[in-house]
Amino acid sequence: MHNERSCRWQHIIKQVEADYRLLPVSEKAWIAQQLQQLATVQQRLQQLFEAGNGKQACRDCLGECCAKGHNHMTLANLLGFMQRGEQPPEPSFSQTCPFLGEQGCVLEVADRPYNCITFVCDIIENSLTSLQVTEFYALERQLRSLYQGFAERYAGAGLTGLLLQSERLNGQAFLDLKIPGVTGPVARQQELE
Repeated sequence: MHNERSCRWQHIIKQVEADYRLLPVSEKAWIAQQLQQLATVQQRLQQLFEAGNGKQACRDCLGECCAKGHNHMTLANLLGFMQRGEQPPEPSFSQTCPFLGEQGCVLEVADRPYNCITFVCDIIENSLTSLQVTEFYALERQLRSLYQGFAERYAGAGLTGLLLQSERLNGQAFLDLKIPGVTGPVARQQELE
């Protein structure tokens, strides 16, 4: 099972990389602008997580929450790596979360999936002031909207992780734009130019 997931993951990375290279500059600029906004919101959410003594709470429970959810990396998260010309960390599908290392999450804050960056347990939430809790949930709604922007634009985007999305796509490209009558990366590029 772990080997199958790993093979599927590698296939997804190669597919998205190939399609990303075919995108016109204007589309890459849209992605970059959205990712910058996403990173800003995620950094602020992380600050609130830390204000609620989140790092210590996670050390105390040894990342038990991370074991409850896995394979959450979305197209938007993967595009962050593509935009920077980087590869995401190698996932370990034998772990409860493929991106959970000995010291916690191996993903930088800006690269963490929506489900991961917006989850706070009761211990953390109860450590925040009421104003911080209000800000946290306002930022969560803002972040959801940014991820939804990707979902409204690309066939393979959404809040669902890439492995699940790949099953739903039935061979359709992750970066196919949701424009009636336009399919495939070459047609998509021609439509945008």
